[in-house]
Amino acid sequence: MLASVSVHSCAQAEPVATVHVAACGLEFDLPTGYRITRPKRSADGRDGRACAFYIVKIRPEPAPRGECKGREEGGQPPYKVCDWMVDTGPAPPSVQVARTRSGGTALLDSFTLAEDGRWMVPNAQAGDQPATAADFCGKPAWKGETVVRMFWGRTRTKNYTEIYAGSGGADVTLVPLAPDLFVQLQDPPIDAAGEFSAFCSSLRLGARAQDLP
Repeated sequence: MLASVSVHSCAQAEPVATVHVAACGLEFDLPTGYRITRPKRSADGRDGRACAFYIVKIRPEPAPRGECKGREEGGQPPYKVCDWMVDTGPAPPSVQVARTRSGGTALLDSFTLAEDGRWMVPNAQAGDQPATAADFCGKPAWKGETVVRMFWGRTRTKNYTEIYAGSGGADVTLVPLAPDLFVQLQDPPIDAAGEFSAFCSSLRLGARAQDLP
């Protein structure tokens, strides 16, 4: 994994200082206020190999204030400790690079390949749903939405039984880079302000092909 600093110019925004990152066989640019976590590699004899990391802020946002949960809301004593927080799932964007063997797709967290050749996105509420063809900054891609279950949990006291808090959605995008090489993005870092336009436009295969899964 390597990084270098540069300046990225956006058509509709002021130039943004970026850091160039190489990880898991990919290269891309991020705003200087962001970094990636240490890449984790995995392998499966049947399905193939994968390498994954998260994109996180260098200075995390302050933790939001917790809530109180009384007996009637399913809370546990001490009731006056307002430390109940809802877990909304994997908040930071995640990037997964997978090299699949013929017919193997188990290494992809949010996409599976149906027998008829369609990419499917698992959905806990409605069953597997077909992904739709999309464009990821000029790259052909597949897009879908997966359901993330949310739970209330405690942060300052002993972790009592969790309380179900409902479900939310997470956008997932699959970018095929080769017949057997895929990049899966959960909550892809694209925002209306254009802060992550550098990531989208710069994502590509890196010079260090040996770092690919």
